[in-house]
Amino acid sequence: MISCQPSDNRPGENGPLQKAGSSGSQLYNKKLRVLTTITPLYSFAKNITGDAATVENLLPSGTDPHEYSLNPGDLIKITQAQIIIKNGIGLETWLDKLISDQSSSSGGKPIVVDSASGINVINSDPHIWLSPRNAIIQVKNISEALIKADPVNSNIYRKNAADYLKRLENLDREITDIIGKLEKKEFVPLHSAFLYFARDYGLRQAAVIQEFPDKEPTPGHISDVINIIRANNIKFIFSEPGVSNKIVEMLARDLRLQVYRLDTIETGALSPEFYEERMRANLEAFKTALNP
Repeated sequence: MISCQPSDNRPGENGPLQKAGSSGSQLYNKKLRVLTTITPLYSFAKNITGDAATVENLLPSGTDPHEYSLNPGDLIKITQAQIIIKNGIGLETWLDKLISDQSSSSGGKPIVVDSASGINVINSDPHIWLSPRNAIIQVKNISEALIKADPVNSNIYRKNAADYLKRLENLDREITDIIGKLEKKEFVPLHSAFLYFARDYGLRQAAVIQEFPDKEPTPGHISDVINIIRANNIKFIFSEPGVSNKIVEMLARDLRLQVYRLDTIETGALSPEFYEERMRANLEAFKTALNP
């Protein structure tokens, strides 16, 4: 299931990672250095590694991963990383060439884990993590890569991954149960990020307010959105946290719509609980809006 670029010198395979406290130079006591690109991947990796590896995230909170420009500090993180975990499906095109040319400071190229491997992709939509069913696949891909790269701590990774997968499976069941009972199924988000969630849990994205992320929609597009909202008797639309959008405000005012917020959770607090907390907040938004 893992799509990765193998290192010339993998930790645990004649490489620098050995059990802490073993004899030898300081190099042999270093933890595996893991770098994730976006916050959900940090949550996934941190839940698997616990304290057995060092996990860092590349993108700062509030940063758009679609068009990110690397800075010198990012280059240092990339150089130091032994494993780089990316979302894939074109989300990190700004990073791919740099990674392919980069050598790890531990020797050889870092292992690059494509967490999207094995996921049924929708029209090259990169927001795979917004469905816990996809997140489960991503966690399995990440855990397999960590186990292979760091066999000394493989038992830790296996146990932690198994525990975390149970939590994600519980989240999946919770969403299935709640969404299945909702009266309405059609929704209109700010932009098209929730196609996987809609597909996996029986919702239908009727329209999107922004044709393209961070670009003002055309008058013709907005006219189509208004017609769809009226035809489907939709009483609400979704914005996103931290986004002030005049089009959303105009639609809400003119069509007398309620506005709720859905978080694409691309960035945010770096914590193991972040993903589950934000997904449950999104679930509550859907529950409130779709169950009048």
